[in-house]
Amino acid sequence: MSGTGGMVSPQHARLATMAAFFVNGGAMAAWAANIPSVREHLGLSETTLGFALLGIAVGSVSALSIAGRLSARYGSRAVVIATAIPTILLVPALIAAPSLLLLVLALLAFGFCISLMDVAMNAHGVLVEQRLGRPIMSSLHALWSAGSLVGAGGVTLLLRTGMTPLTYALLAASVLAVLALVALPRLLPSTFDRGAAGDDRPTFVLPRGPLLGIAALALLAFVAEGAIADWSAVYIRDALNTDRGLAAGGFVAFNLAMFAARLFGDPIRERYSAAALLRGGGVLAALGIALALLASTPALAFVGFALSGLGLSNVVPVLFSAAGALPGVSAATGVAAAASAGYAGFLIGPPIIGVLAGVFTLKVALILVVVFAALIAIAAGTVRHAQPVGAAPAVH
Repeated sequence: MSGTGGMVSPQHARLATMAAFFVNGGAMAAWAANIPSVREHLGLSETTLGFALLGIAVGSVSALSIAGRLSARYGSRAVVIATAIPTILLVPALIAAPSLLLLVLALLAFGFCISLMDVAMNAHGVLVEQRLGRPIMSSLHALWSAGSLVGAGGVTLLLRTGMTPLTYALLAASVLAVLALVALPRLLPSTFDRGAAGDDRPTFVLPRGPLLGIAALALLAFVAEGAIADWSAVYIRDALNTDRGLAAGGFVAFNLAMFAARLFGDPIRERYSAAALLRGGGVLAALGIALALLASTPALAFVGFALSGLGLSNVVPVLFSAAGALPGVSAATGVAAAASAGYAGFLIGPPIIGVLAGVFTLKVALILVVVFAALIAIAAGTVRHAQPVGAAPAVH
């Protein structure tokens, strides 16, 4: 993929970045919504599945140690383009894995690629946000939710028509690949990364000071989002006795609500402080997950997951925007530091929930998500000084 990056306007770069978020979200959802099918195909227990899902977290965390460095050195545009197609092609490979070992290896590769792409596209979003002079991160993450909604919604609809999971994965990968090939060459050129960073700024930092608080909240948010992505379909299928297609409905409801909220997230971020958004979001997410766990029907569980999507919708956009705009580090480096802590949530979340589900039940294990969402609300004051680009005076 190539393009005349130097001639790209910030508006076109924003659209291209939105496409990158859509591709990333669509690839993740096409995998996540098919987890019950893969579990059944390979005959995995909940505990074994939890440790298998550790592969994607290990791959992600291993990539994060170099993600900021690569984006700072080669430009976030180059990293997004280099990782998009491998990420897409790994989706059908995951669905078709014939054994647990090959599934774990594919998950390692998938986690590595999707994590590199994730950090680079978020760093690129910060650059575009700075070029435009107004907050856009929530709308970018809305496109991630849209991709996730389309990817998971397709599973819900097409598997119920008789399409096999692998056929669906191949179809989804084809659509995402075409979008990537057409849109991504219009990202901002790498000179903007270097101009924003400065040659004397570090390409890797350990979180400390304000960045440490942002990183801690990112860890909690990623555990909550990751648990819903990995376990909501399994929970609804097993605890509420639904079929494979309907089981993905909780993940769809979560992403639909998150998408809708993120569409209006940028003007909300201009009015309210980061701390206020995180505090309200954490409370709503905790209540939503609690409702889903208390539900006696799939419909009520869908409502609970939707409420959690509303609550978590602007947590990560606020945190990544704040991390990428901190003085003294490049956008990619700040985002990578926060994302490293966040993906650590993916690292510890699946095995902990899987083990707890094996010892108790999956419903009991998912109470951990309620606790983590509540902690986001309690600790929201750690980002009270963070303001998005172009923000008006905050209302507390």
